[in-house]
Amino acid sequence: MLFEGLPDHLQVPVRQWVGDVGQQFDMVEEVCLRLRLPSKVLSSGNPLRALMQVESEDKMLFIEVVDAALAIVFRADPSEFGFGALMRSRLDDVLTVGGSAYTITPDGDGLCLRVEETLRRTLDEAVQAAEALQKDAGAHLREAFVAAYGIKPDPSVAYSQAVKAVEAVANPVFLPKAPEPTLGGVRSTLDQGRNKYVMAVSDREGAPAGIDAAVELINLLWHGQRDRHAGGPTSAPVSQEAAETAVHAAALLVHWVSKGYVRKK
Repeated sequence: MLFEGLPDHLQVPVRQWVGDVGQQFDMVEEVCLRLRLPSKVLSSGNPLRALMQVESEDKMLFIEVVDAALAIVFRADPSEFGFGALMRSRLDDVLTVGGSAYTITPDGDGLCLRVEETLRRTLDEAVQAAEALQKDAGAHLREAFVAAYGIKPDPSVAYSQAVKAVEAVANPVFLPKAPEPTLGGVRSTLDQGRNKYVMAVSDREGAPAGIDAAVELINLLWHGQRDRHAGGPTSAPVSQEAAETAVHAAALLVHWVSKGYVRKK
């Protein structure tokens, strides 16, 4: 069972974490401004203690405090070592052991929903493969993940970044000379040239498999972005479910293309 918000058993260790971070980083004023906290926090005799004790009917408020603190810590100390890394690791341990529904984002600069471990590994592997080929692809994929699973999800941004992640790796491979390459162009190229490409896996006869699965996955991602253009008869906001599906699909496509699993014969 995962716990949303800040349940009683996590109150003390999480609030103490914020206090310890606040003693090392100048963060209280920025957190208060970001979250529009009441002026009594900053005007108190001990603003850090007042921030640690902030309470509200909004069960997510202190989670937002932690999210903002992580962003400040990462900006001040983004290295994989040092105090910032130590504090991120400590918080991650607390949230994991305490069964929190939240965990630290892949970049370490905020909180996101805890997702099934297989998806997280798939995302990490896709990012690593993408960055070896095209660094922007990894950044887009991480942004898509955070927009889909962050504490304040933005489905439209998640879907858009998922598409950009696939474009970043697929355009140079399949549309190297196109002046304005897009995922739609990749889709058309692969769809019309199915006999020119193969997958890394074998079909039932032991020959290299066709690329139907890759084409259909790209079709799904391309056609599913219903807010790409406004005013059309099928235009619609991107749902949370659609955004999460897009991130899953993009991670798989980015991994396949980056590793050369979809290639010319």
